[in-house]
Amino acid sequence: MTETSVMSTKALASGFASDAIAECGDRDAWDAYVAGQGAGAGLFHRWDWGDVFGVYRLPVRRLAAYRGERIVGALPLVEQRSRLFGKHLVSLPWFDAAGVLADGEAESQALVSAAQSLSDSGAFETLQLRQLSEARISPHCRRDKVLMRLPLPGRSEELWDRLKGNVRNQVRKGRKGGLDVNFGGSELLPEFFAVYSRNMRDLGSPSHSVKFFRAVCERFVPEVRIWTVSLKGKTIGAGFTMSNGSILEIPWASSLREYGSLCVNHAMYWRILEAACDAGYEWFHFGRSTVDSGPYRFKKQWGAEAAPLFWYFLGQERAAAEATNGPSERFGLAQQAWQRLPLCVSRRLGPLLVSKLA
Repeated sequence: MTETSVMSTKALASGFASDAIAECGDRDAWDAYVAGQGAGAGLFHRWDWGDVFGVYRLPVRRLAAYRGERIVGALPLVEQRSRLFGKHLVSLPWFDAAGVLADGEAESQALVSAAQSLSDSGAFETLQLRQLSEARISPHCRRDKVLMRLPLPGRSEELWDRLKGNVRNQVRKGRKGGLDVNFGGSELLPEFFAVYSRNMRDLGSPSHSVKFFRAVCERFVPEVRIWTVSLKGKTIGAGFTMSNGSILEIPWASSLREYGSLCVNHAMYWRILEAACDAGYEWFHFGRSTVDSGPYRFKKQWGAEAAPLFWYFLGQERAAAEATNGPSERFGLAQQAWQRLPLCVSRRLGPLLVSKLA
């Protein structure tokens, strides 16, 4: 068993050895276990994300449950430390769900206990585990977000026929308006980032750095595809998709507000969905949304279903309880201030903030 440290854990589930939790140092064994966990577990748990988080100098702790030499559970944790936002362990920041993977309940509980011990030893205020399904992890669970996901038929024509008339009309409007949708790899990153960073500023949210996206492109070459929407040679919309087994994910997508009447997002999303069907993907994940919000309604019109997300918080009791409430009113005021920043300033400051936020 390759490992960097072995932790003794307390109150583990019956029948699972207390010395069987270790920080994994074997990339191949880790990725092999993750790849065997089925749809939705193969992408965001992969070892290569450590290099991506490394752009922001965020340490990754990979806890593995072992039975003999064999991994039977995995939990990646990212350390986020900030004087302004506090100290937290998260699995994983910025993504919908990337929590505990385990062969059984005993292994799962052992990993949670080990993560709690690691959190306590580092004096972290909270330990956050983002799960796709409900689990016995903590009474403090944030449930205001849902994953919008769409089952895909084998043919894009079948999906087109399922769409409501108003959605098809908006796709047609984009086509008639002269929008051109293209896709490629990292060569389109500058165009994507120009639209993404501006849109995030306009929304009042800090953006990732271009270095972050370059790292994703470099570490996940076969999985990444960048989409652009252009009008008369100017890029006005962009999306960043990643292949996750039978699922196509779109973690990031943006368009410029002043072109909203041209149905930029409808043109882009239809082209992506069309390609996803024809490529044989079984699911398209639009990403998380707050129920009844504007993004939620946009995703729902394509026929997407809302799957609950379970974000569990452990650690200091008060901090864990407060974290389940979501952003405070002060966060809304900060958004308004951010919207007024010059774009060059928001691009410079955004990565400094987003690296501290989960």
